[in-house]
Amino acid sequence: MGRMKKAARYVLIIISGCFLLAIGNYFLVWKRVEIDSALSAKPLFKDFTHQKQESFDGRESESIKTNNFRIKTDGSSAEAYRYEIQDFPVFLQIRFSTGDGYSGGGYVVKIIKNRYRISPYHYTDSPRPFDFLHEDYYKILSSKVILDKASYRKGDPIFGYTEFEVQKRYGPDKYFERGKGYFSGIVR
Repeated sequence: MGRMKKAARYVLIIISGCFLLAIGNYFLVWKRVEIDSALSAKPLFKDFTHQKQESFDGRESESIKTNNFRIKTDGSSAEAYRYEIQDFPVFLQIRFSTGDGYSGGGYVVKIIKNRYRISPYHYTDSPRPFDFLHEDYYKILSSKVILDKASYRKGDPIFGYTEFEVQKRYGPDKYFERGKGYFSGIVR
């Protein structure tokens, strides 16, 4: 009986510690979303409805423009970014990506309540075992997310702006990526 109480105490301490770490991470690492209710009134969003989105190969697609998000990497620039917004039960996810359909990458903005975190991601149609062991180092040096309102549900229109600077790798191989742009759409 004494062993069971000790084991239960240790389990409770471990669970409490994990909970405190998660809460601390949320308040210390995740940054606050800025709210600008006048954001949707910017003329830029009205111009989007009269333009076509650029496709991966540089041509205009049939889709109406939804964003002007751009990434610059130490001199070069990627302009063919598409994005999607999804409302998951716990968080809102905004994913900016570029690729050829077989591989690519971009950035994910996850929002819980009024806080967000930005992280890079990549995808490929031919993953290798243990690819996750070779993830590149990155550090978000600065970031900003502005939305037109504080909360969203599926089907809501969303208007926003994001910008960030990221250091990828370290040592002599390090380089910097800077992204910024406006976006609009419907939460899925």
